[in-house]
Amino acid sequence: MDPVYTTHLMCSPELFKPFILSKIYIQPGQLVNKDDLLVTLSNYTDDIHINAIEDGKISNLFVSIGDDINTGDLLLIMEVEELPTGFLNLDKLDNDNDNDITNNTSKSLMIMPSAEKLAIRLGVDISLIKQNNLTGYIDDEDVEIFVKNELLKLKQLRFLLS
Repeated sequence: MDPVYTTHLMCSPELFKPFILSKIYIQPGQLVNKDDLLVTLSNYTDDIHINAIEDGKISNLFVSIGDDINTGDLLLIMEVEELPTGFLNLDKLDNDNDNDITNNTSKSLMIMPSAEKLAIRLGVDISLIKQNNLTGYIDDEDVEIFVKNELLKLKQLRFLLS
């Protein structure tokens, strides 16, 4: 089975003032391990070390030594190998309805791996997404529809509050 990779955008953390990129410890194409030091941001009094969050490969570096860095600036992209996923068992998440006979049928969500990755990248709780009635699975389109509906609700709420 061929490995599946997910692209991770590594951005600067929330900074209370601008920092300067003082050190780069990696280069594009380099393999890194979780917690390896990637870059250091400095100002006159503090250093912030940015470490790898997973094992992976550095794809692109978007900064150079001496660059001004602010909150959320894109620093680099790394590719991370994803482990195969299975089913999300809702029985462990929903203990309130254990005595309800109608809810004791299958509570597993069938999720396409690409849909799970998309939901993770977008910060979506996959258990809130309804399964596709035709396939029984949650796929990328179901995640996109859920996100669009949530954004529409937010837009409506902002309109009502303005």
